[in-house]
Amino acid sequence: MKVLLFTHKNDIDGMGNAILAQLAFDEVNYVLCGTFDLTEAVESYYKDGSIYDYDRVYVTDLCLEDPVLSKIAEDKNLEGKIQVFDHHKTFAAPKYTDHPFVTVQIKDDKGLCCGTSLFYNHLLQEGLLDHTNEAIKEFVELTRQHDTWEWKNIYNNEKSRELSILFDALGYDGYIALMTEKLKNPETKEFNFNSMEQTLINNRKQQIKDKCEYYADKIYYKEILGMKAGIVFITYEYRNELAEYFRENNFDMDFTMMIALDPGVVAYRSVKEGIHVRPVAELFGGKGHEKAASNPITEEMQTEILKVLTKSEK
Repeated sequence: MKVLLFTHKNDIDGMGNAILAQLAFDEVNYVLCGTFDLTEAVESYYKDGSIYDYDRVYVTDLCLEDPVLSKIAEDKNLEGKIQVFDHHKTFAAPKYTDHPFVTVQIKDDKGLCCGTSLFYNHLLQEGLLDHTNEAIKEFVELTRQHDTWEWKNIYNNEKSRELSILFDALGYDGYIALMTEKLKNPETKEFNFNSMEQTLINNRKQQIKDKCEYYADKIYYKEILGMKAGIVFITYEYRNELAEYFRENNFDMDFTMMIALDPGVVAYRSVKEGIHVRPVAELFGGKGHEKAASNPITEEMQTEILKVLTKSEK
């Protein structure tokens, strides 16, 4: 079976779907998309007709939007071939979920869902993965805990955080290749890090600590929607760890607004309890979760960034 997968490239949740697809199917072409790149990526396959070359098409940890959503919904040649699995509240509205091929689920009996957990459950139901494989099961759960931040808020599970750190150390293709090989190995009875992986994780932890200390000295403060924002320019890969650093060290901000010029994205993370950042991201054309959201850096946003830098209060 020939499979085309569009998945989120920003974290281990998106990567988890690419890994599961390669465990379940013999031939997989995965396309890694940024938060705001999915429509363009899918339309490129749609316009050149190559989307019809696949037996199944999946979209995971992201959701199709118009105009491509309506095009696909009306395309009889794709009927029964395409499925979407997402867990973001932004897409829980009927205009998305009324399409039978779109599944948007926020919670289940384990807690908050992620793209990987939803796709895993689908593959189990289809008989495409072995439900008795404990290593794959734990890999999915570690991914879910990290993506929903339950690793910190409920379980205090450092192993989940270390999985994400390993991804940061290896990069997209390295992480997907390593995890796929690890989980395909019949000798892998449970999910653990070997000595090489643990060394990479430990080295990366020190790099993260150094970077967080560096960024902490370069914060601008500004009031946005009645909340105190800590604004800092960063390299995108450090966004989650930096937000956690701000929380653990009780920085005087309600949320952090992290401007990452490398992918052209602003990432928002709540720092204080009860603070929701999705409305801030939506103000600038973005989307996401209550405590973690983002928006693209448009030309208007670049102008606003300059205003912040020239009028900020230290």
